[in-house]
Amino acid sequence: MMRKALLFFMVCLSLTAHGQTYEPNWDSLKQYEAPQWYEDAKLGFWVHWGVYSVPAFMGDHAGEWYGRWMYCQHGQSSRDNQGLATHQHHKATYGDPGQFGYKDFIPMFKAENFDADQWADLCVDGGAKFFTMMGAHHDSFCLWDTKLSKWNSVNMGPQRDLVGEIAEAVRKRGLKFGVSNHTAWNSTFFQWNHINGYDAKDPANQDLYGNPIIEPGMDKIRIKEGEERGSWLKRSRDTIQPSERDLDRWLARTKELANLYKPDLYYFDWGMNPPIFESRRKAFASYYYNNAIDSGKGKFGSPQVVLNYKNWATFKPGTAVRDFERGGMDNIAEMVWQTDDCVYDDHNWGYVPGVAIKPTNTIVDELMDIISKRGVLMLSFAPKADGTFPDDQKAMMRELGAWLKVCGEAVYATRPYDVFGEVSEAWNKKDEHGRKTYHGTGKDIRFTRNKNNNVLYATALDWPGERMVVQSLAESDLDGIQSVRLLGVDSELKWDQTPQGMEIRMPAQPGYGMAYPVRIEFETNIAPPSST
Repeated sequence: MMRKALLFFMVCLSLTAHGQTYEPNWDSLKQYEAPQWYEDAKLGFWVHWGVYSVPAFMGDHAGEWYGRWMYCQHGQSSRDNQGLATHQHHKATYGDPGQFGYKDFIPMFKAENFDADQWADLCVDGGAKFFTMMGAHHDSFCLWDTKLSKWNSVNMGPQRDLVGEIAEAVRKRGLKFGVSNHTAWNSTFFQWNHINGYDAKDPANQDLYGNPIIEPGMDKIRIKEGEERGSWLKRSRDTIQPSERDLDRWLARTKELANLYKPDLYYFDWGMNPPIFESRRKAFASYYYNNAIDSGKGKFGSPQVVLNYKNWATFKPGTAVRDFERGGMDNIAEMVWQTDDCVYDDHNWGYVPGVAIKPTNTIVDELMDIISKRGVLMLSFAPKADGTFPDDQKAMMRELGAWLKVCGEAVYATRPYDVFGEVSEAWNKKDEHGRKTYHGTGKDIRFTRNKNNNVLYATALDWPGERMVVQSLAESDLDGIQSVRLLGVDSELKWDQTPQGMEIRMPAQPGYGMAYPVRIEFETNIAPPSST
C-alpha cells in the first residue's frame, strides 16, 4: 500500500513539475539553468547596424551614438564635449537638427545589398556557433516587422524584415539565433533632442524619440570646468526618466520580438538596469523562458535559451547569464557568462570608414582567455548601410575561422581546468589611454579540457620557442600521459617533468600563426573544478 502511495506521489510530482511555469519573481527565476549548447558554442557573432550606419561618423565618441550627439550643444556632454564634433559635423553636412533630424536618415538606410545568406555563410566561415541580430539600438528604429510602431524597416527604409531574413538564414545552417535589444535607453538617448527643442517636440515623432520625464531647466545645464564624469552624469542623465508609456512600450516590443522570432539568445544593453525597470525585467524574463518552453525548446528549469544582462544588480545570480562589455571574469566562474566585444577598439561599435579594426590574433587571445574562465565571446561586426561588410572585417572572420578549423578542438565544447592559466606581466598591461590590453606572449598559457575529462589543452597565446614550460603541472603526476602533440602537427612531442613544470619540446612553428594549443591526453581522468 505504501509503495502505491509513494508511486502516486511521484507521478503527481512529475506532472506538477512538467506543467510548471516561470513566475515574475526572483525565487521562480532562480529555477534557471543555462543551456549546454551555449556553453559548448564559445563564439558567436553579432552586428551593430541601423540608421546610424548612414552618417557613419564617430566624432569624439561612437558612430552608433550619432543620433544622440547630433542634438548636443556646447557644454552638454562630458569628456571634453565629446558630442560637439558630431553636432558640428551634422550642421555642416546635413543642416540644422531641427530641420534635418535623425528620422530623416531613415529613407537613406536602404540595405540594398543586404543578403542574409551571405551573412550566414560568413558566420559559418568565421567559426561562430550563433548569430545575434540587432533588433533595435537606442534609436528605437526596429529592424523587424513590428506591429507596435510605424518606425520599422518594413514600413520605411529597406522595406524588409531584416531580423526575420537573417533568422531564417542562420538557422538553415544549423546555427543558433539571437536578438539584441537596446531600446530601454531610448528616452535618455534622445534627451538633448527633447531638451533643446528639436524634432522630438513634434508629437508625430515621439514613438521614435520617446516620451521622457524631464525636469525643468535642463536646457540651461552645462558641464562645469574640471567637473568629473560621475558628477556630470548625476546632474544630467540621471534627471531624465522614462515615462510609463516608455516603460510599457519597451516591454511590449521586447515581448513581440521574442514571440515573433523565438530567439535562442536575447541580449540587452545597459538601459534596463535602473530600478524603475525591475518589475518589467522580471515580467519579460518569465515570459521569455515560458515562451521557450511553449515552443518546445526546453522545459522548466532548463528552457534552453539565454537571457543576457549587465551589472550584478540587474538580475539575481543564477536567473540569467551575466554579460561583460569589453571585459570579463578574473577567474573561473560557477556559471557560464559572456563577454560582448567589437572588432573596433575604444567606444566605437558602428561602421565608420577609415577606422582600423583589431588584429585577428588579439581576438583569438581574448577568446582563449574568456573560455578558460567558463565564458563565451560574442563578437560584434559593423556592416555598411547598404548591408555589406568591409573587406577587413570579412578577412578577420575568415582568418578566425581558419584558425578554428585547426585549433577548434581546444575551444568548442570544452570546460575549464583546475586553474584558468598562466599569466605574463604583459597581459592586462594598460596602454597610453589607461585601457587594459590583451596581447598574449609565449608565457601566457590558457587551459581548457574536453568534457570526457581526459584531455587537457594548454594554449600558448604566442609562439613559446623551442621549449614550452607548463608551470601549473610542476607537481602533477604525469605518469598517466598517453600523448602530447601540437594541434595542426601530426608528430608526437617529447616532454620532461622538471621542478619548473612540464617542459615540452616544440616542433617547427606551424603556419596558422596565432595561439598554439598543445593537446595533452591522459589515460585516466584529470580532475576538474568541482563547480563545473
